[in-house]
Order: sequence, then structure tokens, then C-alpha cells
Amino acid sequence: MANGDQQAARAFHDATKLGYINLLTKPPLYKSYPGLSQIPLPDAPSSDMPALEAVTGTGTAASGLLDLQAIAQVLHYSAGLIRKSMSASAGEVHYRAAASAGALYPIELYLVCGDLPGLAAGVYHYAPADNALTQLRTGDFRGNLASASADESLASVPVTLVSTAIFWRSAWKYRTRGYRYCFWDNGTVLANVLATANSLGQPARVMAGFVDRDVDQVLGVDSEQEASTCLVPLGRAAGGRLYIVKVLSSIDSGDLGFSDAIPYPESDLLHSESRLESPEEVSEWRGHAHENETGSPPPIASAPLGKSILERGSTRRFDREAISSEQLSALLAASAAAMPADFGGGLTESYLIVNSVDGLTPGAYYYSRESGKSGGELQLLKEGEFRAEAGHLCFEQALGADASAVVFFLADLDSALGWLGNRGYRAAQLEAGVMGGNVYIAAHSLGLGATGMTFFDDAVTAFFSPRAAGKSLLFLVGLGRTGTPNRVRPFRSKYGVLKDSLARGASGERRPVPDWLYSN
Repeated sequence: MANGDQQAARAFHDATKLGYINLLTKPPLYKSYPGLSQIPLPDAPSSDMPALEAVTGTGTAASGLLDLQAIAQVLHYSAGLIRKSMSASAGEVHYRAAASAGALYPIELYLVCGDLPGLAAGVYHYAPADNALTQLRTGDFRGNLASASADESLASVPVTLVSTAIFWRSAWKYRTRGYRYCFWDNGTVLANVLATANSLGQPARVMAGFVDRDVDQVLGVDSEQEASTCLVPLGRAAGGRLYIVKVLSSIDSGDLGFSDAIPYPESDLLHSESRLESPEEVSEWRGHAHENETGSPPPIASAPLGKSILERGSTRRFDREAISSEQLSALLAASAAAMPADFGGGLTESYLIVNSVDGLTPGAYYYSRESGKSGGELQLLKEGEFRAEAGHLCFEQALGADASAVVFFLADLDSALGWLGNRGYRAAQLEAGVMGGNVYIAAHSLGLGATGMTFFDDAVTAFFSPRAAGKSLLFLVGLGRTGTPNRVRPFRSKYGVLKDSLARGASGERRPVPDWLYSN
């Protein structure tokens, strides 16, 4: 009898319990290979190229040797452990080279290379905490990547970086939404990879199209808890050559440090349904990519790239002081720097709420990066003081209200999915993450603060409509001068108070309610 079966009541009660995230199930920040030895990496020299020039690709660097030291530099300044601190209440805190949502660092880096000065051909995993490589396979497996990516040049490129996502690291805190954050984090890492490669004079490009299963097998990852997310060929190809696809033996898959990950069917399904199954499908997918090249104005003076990354940290409080219009222009140009990618780029648009920028009227703006070689152009959508709105849209956080400007990266997902299928969702999120990562680097190089935040999705679209109608917010970054002390301050916007009152039954008759507020 249905009423006699107590499972429904118990399952419902358990599913609707409220509580803080389970700290006992928090996954570790590092993957390990306990049975394998490590190859120590040399200390990475700091790049002296101005950060804005490295991000925008306008700097000139001699193409040096792509050896173990250069590889160490790319890895350290992209995903490395750059410093530690001791918290009186929580113990040791680790800081990494690229920003990460919730400091959970779900992205792992691997490299597949031929023989390099100081490093034998093989497949390696990067261990940030140890500044070391773990060799997973011996021999040249670049042909496997060339086949999986439907791009024969990968067989002769010196090294290809492969990023993976360990989904539970993000989902532990952010649940289904954590899948988005994995690609945000992947984007910020890629921003550092591309800038560091530019500073070394080494060509690099992002490849989002590949046969997922084949790349995962090269790395020995399981495709479920951990899966490949993109490839970055690094260095100049030696010219076309014949290659073979080697038979892959089973290898150590490593220790993720957890066994109790909670499944989230929506994100699992999205990842599964965005996989590419054959080189022919990869070629067809890549054929739908479109081109978008934009020019950038000459960058203003900025701190060296290495210093900017090593001193990077997410801002917890802005002080409401104005930044200059030249600084904002440089930051927007950095965000819009053309990203060499197999999906063409140009999926993402930038919108802003400007609170305090010298020479700019406070208000909502659209940034057009298609204004030719003179750089982008800001278009005023509506004038006004929108600090409260910015704080509310940034998920009721003071950071949005206090920032000099907040940059919102929106994409037309219908168009992206129409061009590229479900894989277009990954590509759009990666591009937004790279744009945000570029802003992080650029802001710190100018002595400014920056921080990514979560948000009320549809309310942002509604706020910037009609210009943003049909667009979806993927990522945002607040910009400004870091406040003292750099600690989160309590915040409650008038819109948050109003929505709570309406939810409790108030009529809303005494205060007009803007239409965009009803979008969330």
C-alpha cells in the first residue's frame, strides 16, 4: 500500500533539510599520485613584460627556448601555488595564481609533449603544491591528441597543455551551479596561460573541440568525476609530419581524495550531451566557428606580468573612490583582447554599471569591442546612480555597490548553441572566464582591486534590456580601489528589503517596483 510505504516521507524530509554545506565532505584542493615519483620543476623566473602588453598581445618578446624552465613558468603563473598564509581560526590558507570561485580550484593541468630540453617525451600531471611534474606515460603521445582534436599540427607542437575539471570540488559548495564555476575557473587559468605564453614569445591557442573520451584516456581520467575541458597547444609546430595513434594501456588515475561526491543530474547530463564522439564530429563542429578580430588601443603603463600575478588576490571591499577613465579603458581593452581559439571567440558581450569613474557619467553602459583598430567604445544605455542596483544584482553584496565599475559578461546562448551545439555552452563559459581573468591581471597591474561575484541571472538581463534582451549573464567582475580594511562589509540594498517585503505579502503600492526586479 502506498500510504504504508514510509520511504516517500523520509526521502522528502531528508531532501528539504536546511543546513550549512557539509565541511566533512569538502574535497581536497590537490590531486595526488601516491605511487608515482615526481620530477621537481625549477623555480620560475618572473616575467618583466608589462602585464597589459602580455594580456593584449601587444608586447614584443623574443621567442626563447621552450624548455623545462619555460614550462615551469607557464604552469606556475597559471595554476601554481604562489603564497601561503596562516589564519588564526582556520589554519594554513593557500593562494593560487588564478582566481577561483570559493577558492576551490577545480582545474587540473596536464601536459603531453615530445622530447624537450630537460624533459623527456610523455604525459605529465602538474602538482602545484610541490611545484613538480608526475610522469603518467612514457613516450610521445602527441599523435593521439592530433587525432582526438582533428588537428594534425598537435603532433608536432612541442607541448600541449590539457586542462581538466574535478567537478565535485566546485559542486560541493555550489551544487548544480558549480558546473558553471568550473568553466569560469578554467577561463581565469587560461587567461594566465595565454598572457604568460605571450611574455615568452610562444604562440598558444585554446581548443575547445576534441573527442572527450580519447583525450581523457590519454590522461587516465575517468570522464565522470574528472574530465578534460580544453587543450592549449604551446610553441611553434615543427611542420607537418606523419604521426601514429598509440594504443593506450591503463595507467594510475590518481587519488582525488574523496569517494562521496553527490551527483547532480542536470550538470552531469549537460556534460554528457556536450561531448564530441569522433574526429569527424570535431571537424564538423569546428567548421561552425566564426571569426571575430578586434583592435585594442595602446596599453597604458602597467606593472610586470609576473609581479601582477604573484600579488593577485580577490578584493573583499572597495573604498568607493573613483578610478580614471584611462584605467577603465585599459581594463576593457584587456577583457576584449582577441583570444586565439578554435571556436572563433566573440560569443560574449560586455555591459557595465559605472559608479565612479572620472570623466564618465554614472549609469549603465554597453561596451562595443567591434569599433575597429582604435579599440572599443562605451555606449550609455541609461544615466543614473545605480549603486543599490549593482549591489542587488551582485547577489546582495556590498562589493557591487562599492565598486567603481562592475563589468558583466553576457552571451547570446541561443546563438552559441545554434552554432556549436551543447559544446557552445562550454565555449561561451570559457570565453567569459578568460575575459574575466584578463581583467583580474590587468586590474592588479594598475594597482587596482578586482573580484568576481555570483549574481541574480535574469535580473541582470532585464536591467540591461532592451539592449541585452535574450542574453544570459555568464560572469562578472567588480573593479575599483581596494578598501581598508580589506574585509567584507554587511550590506542590504533597498531592493533586497523591498523584495523581502513583497514576498511577505506587502502590496508594493507605496514604492514603484521596477520591472527588472521581478526577473528573479
